Amino acid sequence: MQSQHNLESDIRSIEALNQHDVKATLAMDTDAIISQWTDDFVVLHAAGPILRGQSANAAAAKQSMEQMKAFIPIDYSLDVQEITIAGDYAFEWGTYRGSARSLTGGENVNYVGKFMRILQRQPDGSWKMHRTMATPDTQPR
Repeated sequence: MQSQHNLESDIRSIEALNQHDVKATLAMDTDAIISQWTDDFVVLHAAGPILRGQSANAAAAKQSMEQMKAFIPIDYSLDVQEITIAGDYAFEWGTYRGSARSLTGGENVNYVGKFMRILQRQPDGSWKMHRTMATPDTQPR
């Protein structure tokens, strides 16, 4: 059984990973985003193929960032509802919310959705995203 001190330390490390994710997303820093993933990272998209492995996901992330260059991120946040740690794996779920402004003007683009992640403890004790699934809501909340 994990000690309370270790559990609290793990929760803080996972919260730091989530904050890193938010900052990297707002900065549109693809390398920082990719650095959060295990080598065998898997993404289950709401629509589209399952992406397996860091390199396949990195290629998709870079392509997505190219498309996003027409926008300036304004806001992005995660609202984590639960973190459960089971040995060297952790499970978290919650919602995300963001907005971006087009470089050509017009109204801001807002997006919201839900996510679930499986995290894996690394040999150095840090945590990385191992499996993830996100489902965008059709209408911003």
